[in-house]
Amino acid sequence: MPTLIDVISHLDDIPAGDGYSPGPTIYARRPWTLASDALVLTGDDVPDGVTTKSGHDYLLEVHLALEAVEVWSDWRDGATPTPEEATIAVIYYGEHDAYQIPE
Repeated sequence: MPTLIDVISHLDDIPAGDGYSPGPTIYARRPWTLASDALVLTGDDVPDGVTTKSGHDYLLEVHLALEAVEVWSDWRDGATPTPEEATIAVIYYGEHDAYQIPE
C-alpha cells in the first residue's frame, strides 16, 4: 500500500473526476504521518462516513490537497516544496482546516 508521502508526491497524476460523483479523496491511517498507509478513492468507492472499511480516515479531497500545496508555495515566494513539506502542508490542512503558515 502506498504511503501518504507517495500519494501527495503524485497528486498531479490523479484524474480530477467527472463532476457528478464524489471526486478523488485521500484517506490515510492515523496518526497522519509521512509514512501512514494511504489510498485515494473516487465515485462509488468513497464511503458514506469518514472512515473506510479498512480503517483509513478521511483526510482531504485531492483538489483541496493540491490547493494546500499551492498556497504553501505562494506563501513562500514560489518555492517548490519537497515531498515532505508538501505532505506536512496537506496533513496540516486536514487537521486544522487552515493553510500552514510560514515559520
